[in-house]
Amino acid sequence: MSWLSLIPPLAVFIVGIWTKKIRLALFLGVFLAATIASDFSLIKGLGLALTRIFDNAQLASVASLSSFFKASNLLIMLFVLALGILIEMIRSSRAANAFVHFTESRIKDQKAAETSSLILSHILCIDDYLSSLTVGSVVRPITDRFRISRIKLAFLTDSMAAPITMLTPVSSWAAAIIGFLNDNGVSNVLTENTLVLASPYSLYLKILPYIFYSATLIATVWIIVRFRISFGLIERHDHIAKTTGNLLGGKTIDFANHQEKSSGSREATVTDFFLPIGSLLAFTLTFLLYFGGFWLFGGDSGFFASMRQAPISLVLFLAGLSSILASSAYYVATHKFFIGELLHVFKNGIKLMFPVTIILVLAWTMGGLLRQDLQTGQWIASLIADAVPLQWLPLILFWNAALISLSLGSSWATSAILFPIAIPMVMSMKHLDGAITLEQLPILLPVFGAILSGAVCGDHISLISDTTIMATSSSGCDLVDHVKSQAAYAAPVIFGSSVGYATAGYYIDDIASWPYLALAAGLSLASSTAMLITMRALWKRDPGFDQKTEEPAAVRDCPQTEIV
Repeated sequence: MSWLSLIPPLAVFIVGIWTKKIRLALFLGVFLAATIASDFSLIKGLGLALTRIFDNAQLASVASLSSFFKASNLLIMLFVLALGILIEMIRSSRAANAFVHFTESRIKDQKAAETSSLILSHILCIDDYLSSLTVGSVVRPITDRFRISRIKLAFLTDSMAAPITMLTPVSSWAAAIIGFLNDNGVSNVLTENTLVLASPYSLYLKILPYIFYSATLIATVWIIVRFRISFGLIERHDHIAKTTGNLLGGKTIDFANHQEKSSGSREATVTDFFLPIGSLLAFTLTFLLYFGGFWLFGGDSGFFASMRQAPISLVLFLAGLSSILASSAYYVATHKFFIGELLHVFKNGIKLMFPVTIILVLAWTMGGLLRQDLQTGQWIASLIADAVPLQWLPLILFWNAALISLSLGSSWATSAILFPIAIPMVMSMKHLDGAITLEQLPILLPVFGAILSGAVCGDHISLISDTTIMATSSSGCDLVDHVKSQAAYAAPVIFGSSVGYATAGYYIDDIASWPYLALAAGLSLASSTAMLITMRALWKRDPGFDQKTEEPAAVRDCPQTEIV
């Protein structure tokens, strides 16, 4: 263990900022870690890096059916690709538009229009890419009709996408987190690499209440919409939209509205929208109970025991595959897609999510090298054990994750850097060795929650984040304007989350109990809401912003955008 173990994660951080290419940065990190582990032999380092990448992808497991169904990493990657196909089915069939047409007659005012975007975000909970790309473009005609500014729509779209997906047990984020845990020493089977003796899926479910940023932001956005709280750039843009019809804050930017349409013979219906998502959830629950030994399927376990015992990677893969088969049969039978067109949808869906699988494999590989070969977590722990109290660790990791994610523009890359460090570092600071149970180290729950919260937080206010760019594009607004407004509304949630993690740290031995969790989470939401209301009360309008005038002076002569 030495300072050299910090070089790979620092290289990922620096190269990611410099090139904006996360996969390149992660591969370089893997290569550097392997080279250091090979005593600085470039050839041996490259060989070790490629071997570990191949091993983590588990491609050799396709040789036999029994090994294939046990290859958790490969099954997670296939599930992510299956999500891509389902996403492309929904987009290409224009099923989301059918949902909006179904609800359009029920939308009578701005509050209802904004609420419809939040509801759609909750429905599209299986993937943040799906939510970011779909919600803005689908709801935009409605918000345009009620003269809601485009940056308000982008804020609603972006704020809900990743947080909801992260908290959904059947989603791309769930698969990624389970993979990160599994490849960083969390397993319910005792091996030489096991650090925490627990089911990765069970641990993920226990982490969910500690992801304060996501939960608090979702609640805050609902408060903003239902109680009509507005300030800063969004309020200015909304006022301009209301008085002039210009939805872009006085700007005249042309945003193309690309919408794909299937060449089938029937228009999309609401059923087309709900079937892929509903079937995925139904198949997942069914397979969880079946493989977990639920008593209705001939086992001897109860409902929650079945959920904990099920092999989640296999469950997600089979659920994704079954949902694709069921949705394909339905779309072909109802003439939404022809067979040839469906193959094109499959190709585009795989193309959409394939880069994500590459990031996952590289992240798993670097995590293994940092944990097993370089022992980065133990070395950092040896430095800070006497300098940083353990109770401050969740708060420190939250801010570190936020800064890294802000710089990289990738919440997954941030998790890939910090997950391999977290468990060994906390174990060393608590002077624990060997495989432990979660009961021995309950602070792991807020620690992982802080990393995930910070990763999403920084991603939300990063100009180079893929989901931020997607939300901006689908909503049809300026990227810089969106990030400015997003940062202003995220500030109260960042403050509230910081209060929550500071509180959680002081109850490290009892934080797994519900009363202390409720205290930390409650303080997070209360602090965030209080700061939000304070910022609204202190917001000072500029001289050109006068509610009593017919139009703001600064935009009186601006051309108007077309209201759909």
